[in-house]
Amino acid sequence: MNGSDDSGAVPRASNMCDSPDYGALPSSTAMQQLLLTVVMVTGFVCTKTLFDNIRRRQARVTVVVIGAGPIGLTAVLVAARSRRVGKIILFEEMFRKVLLNRQHQIAFDHKSIPFLKKIGVDFDNIEGCWEGDCFYTRVGIFQEYLLDVIQRIRTPKEIRLGTKFTREHTKEIEYIPGRKLVIVCDGANGQAVRTMGLSDEFVQHTCKAYAAVAAVDRPEQHNVPMPERRVHNLHFDLTAYGTDTSECDGLTGFSLKIFGSSKSRYMTLIVPKCESPLVKTLRVVLDRSMMRNIFMKCFNTYKSTSEHSLSDSFALKLMKFSPRLFEIKLSQRLETVAYFEDSDTFVVAEGDAARCYNFHTGLDVNIGIKGIMTLPNFLSMVPTAMTEHSIMKAMMYKSRQADQVCKDFVKNGLRDYMFSKH
Repeated sequence: MNGSDDSGAVPRASNMCDSPDYGALPSSTAMQQLLLTVVMVTGFVCTKTLFDNIRRRQARVTVVVIGAGPIGLTAVLVAARSRRVGKIILFEEMFRKVLLNRQHQIAFDHKSIPFLKKIGVDFDNIEGCWEGDCFYTRVGIFQEYLLDVIQRIRTPKEIRLGTKFTREHTKEIEYIPGRKLVIVCDGANGQAVRTMGLSDEFVQHTCKAYAAVAAVDRPEQHNVPMPERRVHNLHFDLTAYGTDTSECDGLTGFSLKIFGSSKSRYMTLIVPKCESPLVKTLRVVLDRSMMRNIFMKCFNTYKSTSEHSLSDSFALKLMKFSPRLFEIKLSQRLETVAYFEDSDTFVVAEGDAARCYNFHTGLDVNIGIKGIMTLPNFLSMVPTAMTEHSIMKAMMYKSRQADQVCKDFVKNGLRDYMFSKH
């Protein structure tokens, strides 16, 4: 046969390199899907991060302040200066006329004044007087000044004077949309802390000192702010009362402070804890004439030159005083901050509602202002605390700072307010 028989030919082995790689197709598709997934996840994360950042920048909180005393109004001013606050509501039981007619004198120390200036308090436009690094004025004057400043700030606000805070108002707060911060500043005897759900449990700290206080009210005088006067290392002769206190060499003496306005004068006697015969006598013996005589002699000896001396008859009729020495103690509320998830509300106690002590120094307002000093940072944390961790972090920050205020006062407060030469 001349022709070739194709059917009998042996086929040539195929080259594997020349055949299509079907196994590579699934791998390529998986890679494309992986890349697509990465792009989508990256886009989602970037979008969420951008959205979260915008939400954080725009986050606002409604601040409710209960109490329009110096601490409450200072808290309102701090909130009004914060870009994180969308609206402020202030509750105060007193009407404006009664509130601004409060006559007793308050004094701001060298630590409070820089903070108050920073938030916009202009002491040059407040009636009062300077003595060293302290500023003295009437509480009503300071409150009126703060109310006027707050009214001029553009932050939306409701000033509800003559309105006592009740349980009905807690329901009103719950209906406010978004996050709320309630700052309770209604004093040591206020009920708003309990109404808002904070514990009423207190702990007492000893300040390791004994003291007595006296007050003299002189209605005929104008209510003019006056600087304080301090005297140290005083000892008293009680032999006329049957007590020998002559052996006082080397023993700690008393510190005397005279303060208050020209109309309402106050005196404090304080001594570090010790067991000297003089201190023991003044702690144990209840003889009103003895303590009255000590305060009268102290005032007449160390008063300002422009003041009249106290007569025996005046002191007998009009001077109020502690009949004997008592121990100075600081009461601290154990729970000063809380968060209620159902209503998305933080609650904070400030001022005397958070801590108070049983002794009048004339500088009492400053311990409350020290608590308010942490409020700007807390206000920046509250609106953006969206997770359980961030909420706890904000609460722990405020709680620790509140605890530190008490520790600082127990350690240094009386030294700064009473024992220093100032």
